[in-house]
Order: sequence, then structure tokens, then C-alpha cells
Amino acid sequence: MLGERSLGRLSRHGIQRPFSVVLYRQQGGLSTWALRDRAHRVVAFDVSPAMLAEAPRFPGAHYLVAAAERIPLRDAAADLATVGAAFHWFDQPAAFAELARVLRPGGQLAVYSDFFLSRIEDIPDFATWFQQTYLPGYPNPRRHGHFDPGAAVAAGFAEVTSEQAEFPVPLTRRQLADFLLSQSNAGAAIGSGATTEARLAEELAHELAQFVPDGGTARVLYGIRTWTTTRLS
Repeated sequence: MLGERSLGRLSRHGIQRPFSVVLYRQQGGLSTWALRDRAHRVVAFDVSPAMLAEAPRFPGAHYLVAAAERIPLRDAAADLATVGAAFHWFDQPAAFAELARVLRPGGQLAVYSDFFLSRIEDIPDFATWFQQTYLPGYPNPRRHGHFDPGAAVAAGFAEVTSEQAEFPVPLTRRQLADFLLSQSNAGAAIGSGATTEARLAEELAHELAQFVPDGGTARVLYGIRTWTTTRLS
């Protein structure tokens, strides 16, 4: 859904069937899936071999381990580049310069990021718990800011347009706990030795019981934001 929602803007930019597409951090293959019937050639890459290994394989797609700041493609090789939920980890000026290099003049850049809104529909106490109890105990690690339109323009892209929406996802208590365990703040706490995965999972199961009933689901709110721009001549 996220890939289709983000990439649905392509036809408005005059791209009906791009010849070559570069994808970075494609969120479990979402971008590859959305483009599988739209592009003649797809190259997907991620700096993490483990993440890349988990991506579903599709005919005609090639998979490479590489950083966004050093894309192993020739100049002007692609008609479209997409980045999913990763720009806040990049050295943005370097990444924009590299994306501008591999895109042909007139090529498109589509960036999307889905994010947890820290809210459950009709349960306001969850947001209070998350912001005042959970995050102070497990703070987010330091990272770069989100997509910087000024840095895109400085690298040779046109004015950036953006859209944002929110949507609910029904989750069981276990699914919500697993999602929170997958986030970077939980990973940082586990990696530092401040807690263990088992201990944090037990803590989350206990805390989330007040918000999600046994055997039930809660409508957890997420947002998605997309940015699109064109590589200038």
C-alpha cells in the first residue's frame, strides 16, 4: 500500500514506464512491488546486507549492497530514484549529490516515509504513556533530520512538492509490541546493554495490556509523507 500510494504520482510527472529505476531502503520490497510492472529495469540497494537479503525477489530486479552516498551506477543511468523511510539516516548533501548524478536530466526522485504517530484511535491515554513514560526510558538515537528540500535544490533538483496523510492499522497487543521492539530506540537500548529483547518484550506486554484487550485489536495511527522532485538539466 505505501509503495503504491507514494509512487502513484509518477504519471503526473510524465513517467509512465521508466527504463531504469534505483531504489533505496525499499521497506520489505514495497517499492519494488509497486514498480514491478512499470519499469523496464530495476536496481534495488541497501547499505545493510541483512535488510537486502530479506527483500522479496522479483524478475528483472537487481539487488546490490551500497550506501546512498556512493551508488555503484554510471552517470545519468536512471529515470527514477525512490527512497523509502531512510533519508533521516543519510548525509543528505552527499546523498542528494549522488542521486543527482545517477539520474538523467528530467529524471524523478520520489522519497517516502511512513511513521508512527504515537496514537491509538479513541485511546488518548496511550499517547500520554508513550510520550511521558516509554520514550523517556528508551529515547530515540541521534540521527539526521528528515528530507531537506533546500539540500535537494542545492544538488540540482527542482522545487520539491510534498503530501502527507494518516491511516489506521488494526494491531493486536503482540503486534504492537513487536512493532515497538523493531524501532531504532528499542534497538539502541538493547544494543547498549541497557535492557534485553526479552526483558523489553515482557515490559511492553505488561504496559500495553491497559490499551489493547486480550484477543482484541487497536487502531494504531500511522502517517505517510511523500516528497517528489525533478533532476534539472
